[in-house]
Amino acid sequence: MNNLFAAWLIFVLLRYAQSGSMNHANLGAFVCGLALCNQHTIVLFEIPIIAWVLWTQRHALRVKMLSKFTFYFTLGLLPYIYMPIVSTWNPQPGSWGDVTSVAGLFHHLRRGDYGTFRLFSSDRDTEPLSTRLVLYLNDAIGRQGGYLLGPLALVGVLNPPRRVRFEGFRWAVVCMYLFYLVVFHALSNMPLSEGLLYGVHMRFWQQPNIVLFVWGGVGLNAVLHRANEASGVLSRLGVVLSIACTVGQGVQWHHVGNQSQAWYTPSIMRRVGPVYVCRRYIHNYAKALVDPLPRNALVFVNYDLQWTAIRYLQRCEGFRPDVTVLNLSMMTYKWFGTKHALYPSMSFPGDRLVPASNHQDGGFSLRDLVRVNIDKFPGGIYLGGQLNFPDPTFHDHFITVPYGLLDKFHPASKPVYKSLKKWHRQNAKRMAHVRAHLPVVPSNADYNDETWEWTVARDYHMKQLGVATFLLDETIKSDKANITWLAECTRPLEHSLRHEPRQFWSESLLKNLVQSFACWTCARHGQM
Repeated sequence: MNNLFAAWLIFVLLRYAQSGSMNHANLGAFVCGLALCNQHTIVLFEIPIIAWVLWTQRHALRVKMLSKFTFYFTLGLLPYIYMPIVSTWNPQPGSWGDVTSVAGLFHHLRRGDYGTFRLFSSDRDTEPLSTRLVLYLNDAIGRQGGYLLGPLALVGVLNPPRRVRFEGFRWAVVCMYLFYLVVFHALSNMPLSEGLLYGVHMRFWQQPNIVLFVWGGVGLNAVLHRANEASGVLSRLGVVLSIACTVGQGVQWHHVGNQSQAWYTPSIMRRVGPVYVCRRYIHNYAKALVDPLPRNALVFVNYDLQWTAIRYLQRCEGFRPDVTVLNLSMMTYKWFGTKHALYPSMSFPGDRLVPASNHQDGGFSLRDLVRVNIDKFPGGIYLGGQLNFPDPTFHDHFITVPYGLLDKFHPASKPVYKSLKKWHRQNAKRMAHVRAHLPVVPSNADYNDETWEWTVARDYHMKQLGVATFLLDETIKSDKANITWLAECTRPLEHSLRHEPRQFWSESLLKNLVQSFACWTCARHGQM
């Protein structure tokens, strides 16, 4: 959608440059407002556009003209009115921010929770502007444009469109492009060392690429036009080469855009025909998260993928509405106190979630929250992801036990199981339930670590690792080690060591793997 608005802005700007009509200027003001309702980064296009349009009208600029521009820009922003209306009349669980007041709406619009003009809610040092620009140019010129886009775009800039009333149009677009690149990459603080965050960062490159490819198209048209004037044979050769380059790019990068394996695909050939496996990975992953849970369970989620996927299932498909799901990160903001009434089955011992050592302004710790709700949810309280804050007081009262693809909060003073054998059998049933919904995980050959699908596979294997670590500890504690369980523990540990990126290796992983092999060897020789 943002690509559509970016292209629309360029088109309206061109029509204004050709005609000088105030109707096109007013339309551009409306599109600027409407585009902001969809994506805030479009403002990095709008600032240069607005500045250039006002410059072209500098001799005729009056209060009446500015008032008209303001009116049409505000008219484009009208979809924002939907937010306070719905939040007041029909508030929904999981909605972000308190937009029922003017101050709250403005806070939401300027992304105050993340930090205005920031892409990532973190203060750690990240890559400098020069590194980010080099990464963008390598991708745009090399990967996206096949090393032909850069020269063609340059030719396009040097061949301005005909019948333009304002000659500065092409330089206004160039300034718009450069303004976006410099300002966005200067303000973007998302760390690029992690594949998924780098993939999220790359999605913001689509907007400037609209300009680059428009100029590339103009340049290609100019080259073919000159070739046609020189020779008909040369012109036809240019057309053939253009088509060949387009097809070549498609063939080279087809594996990246190919999503055919993400739907129903044949898995095993039997006499009756192929067995089809549904590989809607995100959809299946969400079902695998919540379906093994008992009725009326409470789930705290701290992964964006888990949060959005589960919300889609519950709100759009009506799947497992009995499960209450809350986002831990959302609970840390002051405005969360206005959301308590949306969760009538829960009790909140304060207005928002804070670190255990920081009980100010009526906040509550996770320990307090779990303690006052654990009896209200006989189905149990579960965690997806990791805790927001390191909380030693929480671990003094509760431990986490693997439960499918989640972890279950369990009182530290009570035994987790009566029989490890029975717990192992129940866990095997839960994992079978998980695999019934998620029979196939995304492969590294199809999805790299810049994709959400890759995180599905990683979370699945990390949960297998968590179960193996828990089972290993409990097996070692038992009087007689079970060689089958020890072998079962070894496989996920070894898989993690082989397939996890080195930055995710930990001392505990290496220690548990060595310990697992040692115990398995001792048990095999009857020394345990």
